[in-house]
Amino acid sequence: MNVKEQLKTDIERYKGLKTRGEKAAFVWDYYKYPLIALGTALVILALVIINNLDRVKTSMYMVMVNSDAAYVECDDSLIQDILTRSDYETGGKKIEINASYTIGSQGSVTSDLETIQVLTALFSISDLDVYIADREYFDYFATSGGYADLSLLIDKELLKKWEDNLYYYENEDGTQSLIGIVLPSDSIFHDAGYYHDEAIMGVVGRADNLEAAVAFVTEFLKDVN
Repeated sequence: MNVKEQLKTDIERYKGLKTRGEKAAFVWDYYKYPLIALGTALVILALVIINNLDRVKTSMYMVMVNSDAAYVECDDSLIQDILTRSDYETGGKKIEINASYTIGSQGSVTSDLETIQVLTALFSISDLDVYIADREYFDYFATSGGYADLSLLIDKELLKKWEDNLYYYENEDGTQSLIGIVLPSDSIFHDAGYYHDEAIMGVVGRADNLEAAVAFVTEFLKDVN
């Protein structure tokens, strides 16, 4: 049976169903993968349009997952200051911080799927430069090569001072990549109110603003004696 014949058969079966629930279940069972693909494509398109509207005002995009920003007022001024103190020329542009994403809350399965879909799209279209999350949802994007290897981008002597906070990922060939920095409990992100527990910071591998992201992480590492 070719595609045209299958579609005709499906339409006839759909017409024979009596309730909306039966019709919705039929469409989902037979067309969920095309629908998911279409939904992902629409999310990506929307993100590209939205993010490009304000791009001229932004030097770097940062996303924080499962932060405390939903419950407390956070002050991002010191975080903004990190990049301006680095060697990177910001041209007066600011870091765009989105700390609204949450995953794993009780009873939020549908919302979690939507959030992961959005984050996956952000990683895919390179509209995300620095990503911070708790260990579980930081690891989620490591398997797909989502992060840059910081050992290739940041001074080794500087990294050595942070050896207890370096977060590695083992590649399929057995080698390790330095994909993150475990933020100490007294980090600027904790002091600003974004986190009270462990969080890991990484640079997205295909970041559009990779130079700015690396400069930000480098300056952050320099802040600790």
